[in-house]
Amino acid sequence: MKPTSRVLVAAGAALLGACGGTTEITVENLEGTWDATAYVFTNKANSSQTADIVALFGATLTLMVQADGTTTSTFNNGQGSSSSNSGAFTAAGTALTLAGVTYQAALDGDRLTLTFDTGEYDFDNNGSADPATVRVSLERR
Repeated sequence: MKPTSRVLVAAGAALLGACGGTTEITVENLEGTWDATAYVFTNKANSSQTADIVALFGATLTLMVQADGTTTSTFNNGQGSSSSNSGAFTAAGTALTLAGVTYQAALDGDRLTLTFDTGEYDFDNNGSADPATVRVSLERR
């Protein structure tokens, strides 16, 4: 099973409703280096079907946020595909826009959760990607 989501670029790839903290998202409270601890796809047609590509394949995502509001990210899906990106981000309340994609974000101390509803993942391994929601959990180093 191979994920076919947008890479959470600039934060690493693609994400819907945040849960957890209530801290407003700003450059000041996101500055630092963040590593994904989970990258979970949930099948929109069957919410009991999930795939955490960090646990399944050893996928990695690192997001670096600089004080000037620029970001750099690297993503490896754990199956031989990787990418990197850099750019600026904008934030308004709990909405975080990276590389032109807006995510819902929840910040709770050194834990950041990004969610979106436009991911895809081949849950039944038939070569066709299924619509999915995505939740990415990151921890600050």
